[in-house]
Amino acid sequence: DGGLRRTEAEEDVDMGDDFEGLEGVNLEAFDVPLREWIAQAQTRNEIQRKFRKFLSEFREGEEFLENFDDLDEAGQKRRERLEATTPPTYEDRIRHMCSSNRAALEVSYLHLMQTVPILALWIDEAPRDMFDVLNEAATRHVLRLFPSYHTIRDEIHVRVSDVPILDSLRDLRTSHLDGLVKVSGVITRRSGVSPQLKMAFYDCIKCKFTTGPYRCDDTSSSSTGPEGGDRDASEENAL
Repeated sequence: DGGLRRTEAEEDVDMGDDFEGLEGVNLEAFDVPLREWIAQAQTRNEIQRKFRKFLSEFREGEEFLENFDDLDEAGQKRRERLEATTPPTYEDRIRHMCSSNRAALEVSYLHLMQTVPILALWIDEAPRDMFDVLNEAATRHVLRLFPSYHTIRDEIHVRVSDVPILDSLRDLRTSHLDGLVKVSGVITRRSGVSPQLKMAFYDCIKCKFTTGPYRCDDTSSSSTGPEGGDRDASEENAL
């Protein structure tokens, strides 16, 4: 298992090193429901490319708000000097996160709206799908900076802060389902927290062949061995 994890981590780093050179995709050119569009491989890759570019380039401060191409020659030189002495905001946050062995990367909604507004808008409309893509992108980006961090944390989780609209609990309706909402209140009762299984191996009961790993939401993959035949003749491998 350790050898497998090292291989996966190395693949993540290899795939991550060339994200800046990937050809862009027009995210706004779609004629299917948004969640179906986000699920497509080319869309996921473009979302990850834009998000990782944001992580590697965004710098907080009024002096970085103006578009570089709109500056005159003196302004461009001044910006270049500032960029040389000011680390990217989120790569700096990643370093602090890793120094504390944490797995949550907090990203400002306002920063996303300022730089890549389409990602912020899609987080509003399809948060579950978007966070799945952003978590994968953040994990790869962290592994690019710290290739051995997979030995400490398997996955990085993106958390969004500074959402500008605060909804009242009394105003929540069915239209808010599957969307991003921000509420304020006092928690009086909560349910238990159960672990979530994301990847699994399966042992064929008949031939003892092990298959996987599979994503636990993947119902299309076969979990039987070459001689097992019946898909139901397998059991989950608790690795």
